[in-house]
Amino acid sequence: MSTRTKRLLIRVLGIILGGLFFYAGLQKHLHPYEFAEAVLAYQLGPIWLAGVAAAVLPWVELVAGALLAAGFKRRSCLLLISLLIASFLVAMAVTMARGLKIDCGCGLFFQTQVGWGAILQDTLLLAWAGGLYWWEAKTVVSGQWPVASSQ
Repeated sequence: MSTRTKRLLIRVLGIILGGLFFYAGLQKHLHPYEFAEAVLAYQLGPIWLAGVAAAVLPWVELVAGALLAAGFKRRSCLLLISLLIASFLVAMAVTMARGLKIDCGCGLFFQTQVGWGAILQDTLLLAWAGGLYWWEAKTVVSGQWPVASSQ
């Protein structure tokens, strides 16, 4: 595979992943009460902390997704998205271990229960984001293509 083809593939995969996170953040932003209820259902902290999470997370997803899709600060966005997904995975694992049957509040597909399906979905997204981060970091370090000024 040529360097140009690899670069195009990385850009397209970044645009798609950024679009998914932008969409998820937008759904949470447009339905704040439903998302706040989903965060509260996890029962992982005090109510005020759930409120802060419900207010901040949609904006983090919107901004990180939009910047990644636009190609700005790609590695930073990928790192942030990976940390978000890892946090979601931990929250879902704890919730599953506690036996709670709740909506995951993911924003991609509403009415998704916390369970193995949601864990698999987020694991794939984490592998996708982590793989893109690794590929971009490896490519920039090896000097296979010039670093854009937005890096």
